[in-house]
Amino acid sequence: VKYDAQDSAVVLIQEKKIILYGKTKTDYKDITLTAPIVELDQQTQILTAFNRKDSIGTVLEEAIFKQGEYSFNSDTIRYNFKTQKGLTKNTFGLQDDIVVIGELVKKVSESVTYIKSAKFSTCLLDDPHFDIKTNKMKMINKKLAVSGPAHFEFEGVPIPIYIPFGFY
Repeated sequence: VKYDAQDSAVVLIQEKKIILYGKTKTDYKDITLTAPIVELDQQTQILTAFNRKDSIGTVLEEAIFKQGEYSFNSDTIRYNFKTQKGLTKNTFGLQDDIVVIGELVKKVSESVTYIKSAKFSTCLLDDPHFDIKTNKMKMINKKLAVSGPAHFEFEGVPIPIYIPFGFY
């Protein structure tokens, strides 16, 4: 793991942790993480990255995770380098031409991801004009997405047309 911090790096020797502040960059194989605050636990090999917010909760700097050509922004990113599994909160990602937004995203392997409270759309805005919303979804990178019951939303208003499951 290679890491760099623009502001400072705090090394906690007894806890075997490194905390990076400022514009940080962490590289591992084909993974690049940029974030304002990063904590690396050397014992468990778990990296945790956070957004930087002001006093009223407005995001000033985002945590951005890139692996190969896939990237996403998230409030909180926890990633285990040993198992290559991760958990993110309030995630916004772009895969090919589809925007995927998830409340809780769990990466269980290099290609399989589970999403809780998922929205996906072809509208490239942070808050899409239209989307398909589902409570749970499984994504297999560049191949398939499978969801439970889903419904359409336009401008945040749910349309009362439900589909029992979806293959996308």
